[in-house]
Amino acid sequence: MKNLRTTALLLTVTLAFTACGGTSPTEETTTEAPTPTEALAPSTSEAPAPAPTEAPATTEALAPSTSEAPAPTPTEAPVEEVAFAPDPIYVARATGAVEAYADPSDTDPSWTFEATTDYGSTTVFLVNSVDGDWYNVDLPVRPNETSGWVHASQIELRTVTLTVTIDQSDRTLTVNDGPDIVFETSVAIGSEENPTPNGDFFLTDKLLTGNPSGAYGPVAFGLSAYSDTLSSFAGGPGQIGIHGTNQQDSIGTAASHGCIRTPNEIALLLNDLLPLGTPVSIHN
Repeated sequence: MKNLRTTALLLTVTLAFTACGGTSPTEETTTEAPTPTEALAPSTSEAPAPAPTEAPATTEALAPSTSEAPAPTPTEAPVEEVAFAPDPIYVARATGAVEAYADPSDTDPSWTFEATTDYGSTTVFLVNSVDGDWYNVDLPVRPNETSGWVHASQIELRTVTLTVTIDQSDRTLTVNDGPDIVFETSVAIGSEENPTPNGDFFLTDKLLTGNPSGAYGPVAFGLSAYSDTLSSFAGGPGQIGIHGTNQQDSIGTAASHGCIRTPNEIALLLNDLLPLGTPVSIHN
């Protein structure tokens, strides 16, 4: 049984995203504790979304620490809800501890998630499909793109409209609203030694770093993806993220330990636009 227990009260100033590094992990640390920034997501309604019949699927680690740094506090706002979206994307948000099963008929859960992540963000899952009171969801665990089943009694539904696509060949990040492109920007991707994994992931955390001139820029986002080459990084599990950078000249290159680096102004824009659970597709 995989049991993910949060340690939000013990978080440090080090955002141990797999791909934040330029030359070595020690050069990647920040000097201020990160702060969840979910409140900056656009919002129109707090009401739960209607139950989906077949929502599209997608699935991307923040490292807990034992430092005495102040713990970040969640500041998440409701996710924007769409009343008449033809193909809504559903996000399951934990209302407490969530047990996930490999199969709904199983007696014991295969994974257990706390209501919040290690960084204090609300735990979310991306919904694939629904069968009665059971939801098949993508999980933020290894191996990448793992799915499981959660019960309706332990989650509430929201919808999101924006999606993110990262093209590693072009080294671009594109935000779409349905078929419409919101904007596109150049990014840095993982190096040949520690490449960014391809797959369908989702946003798990939004954090203010507290150090805009640091290695992670002003904002960092955790994804449900994990490095294929690093089982751990700076004490964390090797989770992939999207974040700003103090190495602006690395944008457009393959330079990180697996994370996606964006210009700092883009990181701030993404913070305003993207709620937790936003699908993030990474491909060559």
